[in-house]
Amino acid sequence: FSAAFRWMDGRLAHLVSSADITENKRNEARIEYLANYDQLTGLPNRRMLVNECRHRIEHTTKDEKGYVLFFDIDGFKAVNDTFGHDAGDEFLVRIGEFFSGIPMVKGAVYRNGGDESIVGGGDITKDNISSLAGFILERFNKPWTVKNQPVFCGISVGVACYPEDGITAEALLQKADQAMYHVKKAVAAGSASGISWEKGTRPIDGPADKEGVNTQRCGTTHGRHVWCRFVRGPAIRR
Repeated sequence: FSAAFRWMDGRLAHLVSSADITENKRNEARIEYLANYDQLTGLPNRRMLVNECRHRIEHTTKDEKGYVLFFDIDGFKAVNDTFGHDAGDEFLVRIGEFFSGIPMVKGAVYRNGGDESIVGGGDITKDNISSLAGFILERFNKPWTVKNQPVFCGISVGVACYPEDGITAEALLQKADQAMYHVKKAVAAGSASGISWEKGTRPIDGPADKEGVNTQRCGTTHGRHVWCRFVRGPAIRR
């Protein structure tokens, strides 16, 4: 601040004070980062996802669609129990790097927490979502290396489509989350295909089977075909 005053002899004087706010600005930037990014993986967190998803929805044009994919690692607890939490954290970082390195979803990968990741936005379309799912599933059919040991983990994937499954960020995330857990329930129940869906929902595209679910081949892994079934609001699974 500055102030003016006069000496006893009438001369005018100015008093000026200044403060270095560099540290304050640095702290503000740090707080902003912690509020929007996951400390372990460096990925944007759920808070940023919701905010950016709202922004995208507000600027969506008529007839434009958007997709949210919810991923959960199957068997991650065993990695923690076997190799320790430090190894588990390292594993999560590597998985985050894998997702972030996929060109189709570059800049659209978020960490929800724990072993859950979310893809919201990117260049995902109705036509290429099968290829994306197949690519991810194929990677998880291969071992990851933890403490110089090969480790196999599965992945459950839930899909939600805007605007059919919801017109808000919260609704889409909830739908994709529910879809992912349908997959986990199917696997836990001993489903041969590991696929679950909500009955009565209409397929996104392609021919439907007798259950009302369309099936598409996403790729081939170790001589086996990777199949994904898509319906609005449910999930995909190998």
